[in-house]
Amino acid sequence: MKITLTSSVPRLALAATVALTALSFTSCRVRQTQEAKAPEIEVKDGQAPKYDVDTAKVSVDSEKKEVTVPKVTTEKETVNVPDVDITMPGEQTPAVTATPNP
Repeated sequence: MKITLTSSVPRLALAATVALTALSFTSCRVRQTQEAKAPEIEVKDGQAPKYDVDTAKVSVDSEKKEVTVPKVTTEKETVNVPDVDITMPGEQTPAVTATPNP
């Protein structure tokens, strides 16, 4: 069996994933506006539960078997991919450009 990836859908999905990942890490600026304060609590005597656990015995080994596996080939193809420019608040030029590498 021969499988050839000729569709541009997987490549576009990968390119979109790369672009969205870059966008999610760089599309906002976060500034802390208030310090955190832990709540005051009172802890009294307590006890964690105890358990008796009987587990199954699992043996894992390997053996040689002949199986049919697909052979995958790829070919270069020119496709349109996303090109994302991100301009941060208060800036005039894009701070990040995300274009996936082929």
